[in-house]
Amino acid sequence: MAFVHLLPGSIPPGSLRGGVAVVIDVLRASTMIVHALAAGCEAVIPCAEIDEAVRIAERLPRGSSLLAGERHGVPIEGFDLGNSPGACTAEVCRGKTLVMTTTNGTRAILASLDAELVLVGSFVNFAATAQRLLHERRPVHLVCAGTEGAVSYEDALLAGAFAAHFTVLEHQLDNDEAEIVRALWARVEDALWFKGQAKTEDDRPLARYLKRGAGGRRVMELGFAADVDDAAALNRAGYQLAVELRRDPLRLVATR
Repeated sequence: MAFVHLLPGSIPPGSLRGGVAVVIDVLRASTMIVHALAAGCEAVIPCAEIDEAVRIAERLPRGSSLLAGERHGVPIEGFDLGNSPGACTAEVCRGKTLVMTTTNGTRAILASLDAELVLVGSFVNFAATAQRLLHERRPVHLVCAGTEGAVSYEDALLAGAFAAHFTVLEHQLDNDEAEIVRALWARVEDALWFKGQAKTEDDRPLARYLKRGAGGRRVMELGFAADVDDAAALNRAGYQLAVELRRDPLRLVATR
């Protein structure tokens, strides 16, 4: 069973209980989280609010934390990092805990806590996340973060890729949203195959589609074109890890 929720606010009350939630915020929190963990962060702590993130970082041992996040796409003043995946280098991240708050993505994660298992999905770690779900018998809910309360084109694309994968595995798609995004991805996937694979990292065909939605246009307007290219790196080599939410304390960790 697979469901798609195009916004956290559209999740029917109680529907996540006993199931698996895959939280999607392609531009840019999901991609940032995968990059941070791949670069050596021990964990990522998602927070809803700025002051909450600051308090949590202050409670961690001195020098062990990084504050990251944005509001309306703009890096938060005084934080170590914004929401740009490319800033997550090994030099910056190794051995650190990233404490993160974003406008959409971290809130979508926190809205999914009723699920028995919470994963974070991106195009970057698509195959690893799909593999993590391969033998899953619990209902799977694809939770799209959206863009400031509006449905996000790029999140719907990734949800559609997962839905298409489930269809190949003969899993049932259980709501209309799942069928809609599956059909959307099918059209884009055909175009991607026609155009072929990227010859360089600056020529990723998927990036052209991620720039079409309001979220992609906003990221471009803010001067973060490189973030779109990073988000468009489908199954990026070296980033193939599943991201799972652990509890007590709440944190995201990499599983391989």
